[in-house]
Amino acid sequence: METSKIAFVRDRDGLFDIFTMNEDGTDQTNITRTPDYEKDHVSWSPNGTRIAYCDRRHGKGEIYVINADGSEPRRLTHNSAPDLRSHWSPDGQTIIFCTDRHDNVEIYAMNSDGSNQRNLTNHPAYELESTFSPDGSKIAFTTDRDGKTQIYVMKPDGSEQKRLHVSQGNDEDPAWSPDGKWIAFKSDRDGKRSQLYIMRADGSDPRRLTNVEGGGAMEPSWSPDGSAISFTGDWEGRQQIYRIDIDGKNLTNLSNSSTKDFAGDWGPTIKI
Repeated sequence: METSKIAFVRDRDGLFDIFTMNEDGTDQTNITRTPDYEKDHVSWSPNGTRIAYCDRRHGKGEIYVINADGSEPRRLTHNSAPDLRSHWSPDGQTIIFCTDRHDNVEIYAMNSDGSNQRNLTNHPAYELESTFSPDGSKIAFTTDRDGKTQIYVMKPDGSEQKRLHVSQGNDEDPAWSPDGKWIAFKSDRDGKRSQLYIMRADGSDPRRLTNVEGGGAMEPSWSPDGSAISFTGDWEGRQQIYRIDIDGKNLTNLSNSSTKDFAGDWGPTIKI
């Protein structure tokens, strides 16, 4: 039997833990049980055995890796500046993340054991969310080098940085579809709070998926089969983990809790 899990962060009045749940929202399980330490930005390893995340127990934020059952947390970065928003390469050998260690937020890469940390973007602008394409040949990332935040792509070594699409709004939180043909992202281009969009991997054919008044959508993550996207939405007075089909139908609150749930990542298909 095959299934997939969604990992996310739950904030219970300032008490933070990483949870996992089934793709239908059932079996919500606390895997960290260290509520005194703020956590954020979870990311599944390609084989579904580990989760990378940001942990603020030592200050502004460091990248940790933990087994999927919550065992053996291991710190990968040791830096006084924030290290945030980690994401695995498809082969599991590299983790990319953003850091403010030189008073300028850049996209860095490191080996999955924390070694060989290097600056990929090397640009004076503000670079943030980054994600590998499924074949590992490109990295999509967010930058404000053009004024508003826009989505760029580059090679894994940081070369050939180029903008995908010219938007009148702020485009952020890129996430590649499993087949590499689409990128999901959030944008305020229509004058509303951020809504969820998809566009082709070359930046063409943008389509809005959500259209909800009075709230926003962010942090998209694709299902393993590419038929749906999970994301953080705050339309009901608090952040929750939602799912939506890629045609914009069947919007569903998955976490459906009285707490603040955010930073979800849909893991790979695994056998149970």
